Amino acid sequence: MIGKTVWRKFGDNGFRCGTIVEEQMCDDWKYVRVNWVDDHEFKMDRKRLIDLRGKDCRSMWNRIDKVNVFDKEAMINKISKL
Repeated sequence: MIGKTVWRKFGDNGFRCGTIVEEQMCDDWKYVRVNWVDDHEFKMDRKRLIDLRGKDCRSMWNRIDKVNVFDKEAMINKISKL
């Protein structure tokens, strides 16, 4: 899966996309670490939660069923038809 392009929704309207850079197995689940692109909104939200809670409750690892793999060229072609 390393090198695959993925997206993930966060919050009500947030959208993240990036590339898988690492993977590992834990308790029979595959987890991936993603290099997210232009992830400013998520980082701001994460910092706000850390300030409120006094700790970081989020992990840099995403369970594989929480991210969606896509072919970016096919996606670009489809969007360009709108």
